[in-house]
This record gives sequence, structure tokens and C-alpha cells, in this order.
Amino acid sequence: MKIAFYCTLILLPPLSAIGQNGLTLSFPVIYSNVEIRDNWTPPTAVGGYKEYLEGSAVGYGANLNYSFQPRFFIKDKHFFVNIGIGYFKQRFDVKRPFDYNTQVQPIYYTDYYSYHNWQWIVGLMYNYPFKKFILTANVSYTELKSFRQEYTPTSRLPSTYGFFTQTNHQQIDFGKMLNLSLGIKRNLGDRFSVGLNVLIPVYVQWRNDEIFKDDPSTFYSPEFSLGSSICITYNLKEKQ
Repeated sequence: MKIAFYCTLILLPPLSAIGQNGLTLSFPVIYSNVEIRDNWTPPTAVGGYKEYLEGSAVGYGANLNYSFQPRFFIKDKHFFVNIGIGYFKQRFDVKRPFDYNTQVQPIYYTDYYSYHNWQWIVGLMYNYPFKKFILTANVSYTELKSFRQEYTPTSRLPSTYGFFTQTNHQQIDFGKMLNLSLGIKRNLGDRFSVGLNVLIPVYVQWRNDEIFKDDPSTFYSPEFSLGSSICITYNLKEKQ
């Protein structure tokens, strides 16, 4: 997927020869309900055992997309190809035990933990102009590459040591998303437009984390996800 993405970047000048190309800055927010298997706690643990831990997750970030119409396979002026890059932070609010880097206590729990990601985006967009508005529909595929992971312990270290959030800097292929976006944009002159979109994650996979004694070669998905985004588009000069 990454090879295809970089090849698309290289081929942009010859491919984007027609249509109203544009640059879009978007700010997505996605809320999810999650149910995560507890691979740490033994079934015989004192105080009860739950096979699955429930919680919520919120992801948010900023993306820069370039939309264009490749002349060799898109003839309809309403369809565009999108490619983009961006930053996305995925936070989980789930209380679960984890391998905290200390010898002070045998087991630490975290109430929330986060993954900071770079993301690569490829998609197909449909625009339908309506007076000063544009109705939009977009299907996009995203890959997330985590470069920073943060785990905040529920049980704090003694005050003489401070309150430490464990930060790791592993390079992790964290997740994949297939999103459906439906929205409306308002034209502000000939070049700019501002829009609001509803994001419907059709397919989401997050990689399991070995810090929770999970198998890092496996993935899990949210129970439910829904989001929205605000976008600002700058239309480039239309080519003939």
C-alpha cells in the first residue's frame, strides 16, 4: 500500500491534467465503543474475572488531501481521486493491566493510553454542485503508522518520584480504516469552500499491543464507531 501511495505522488503531474483540482485541510474526530479481551488477568484471579474489558475510544487529527482527476480513467467531472497525509491520535479509555516499566509494584493499571500516528490516505470522492453548495461523498482507505505510544498508570508512583506516563517510541503498523464520508460544502468565492462531514467507519482494525500481553500479530475492531470532520478546501486553477 505504501509503495502504491508513493508511486501516486510521483505520477501526480502527468495524471492531474483536467478538472478542478484542490487542496483540502480536514480535522476528523471519531468516537468508538470498544470491547477488548483481557489476556493478562487469569480466570482464577481474586475479585472476579472479565474476559472482555469495555470502554471508549476517541481518535482525532489533521489531514492534508490533494484531489485530482486522472485523465486516463476518470471522464465524469464529478469524480475525483484523493490522496493525503496527516496526523492522527487514537486514545483509549479502558482500565486494564499493563507492563509498566518499574519494580515498585507487581501490577499497574492504566485508565487511558494513546497512540500517535502518521497516516496515509487514498480515496475516491464525488462532488455535486448545488447553487453555492456542494454535496460530497467520499470513500477513503487509511493506514496508521504509530511513532509514539503513551500509557498513564492509574496507581501512581510515590509523590517523591512524580506522576509518570510511560512513553514508548516504537514504530508500529498500528491500524487500517475504511471510511465513508457524507457532507456538504459552502463556496466562499471562486477558490475557497468550507464543509462539514459525517464520518462512518465501515472497516477498522487496530493492532493488539504486547504491553498488555496481547499477540502483536493480531488485530481487533471497535463495537461501534461514528465521527465527523470540518474541512477547508482551496480550489486550484482549472486546467483545460
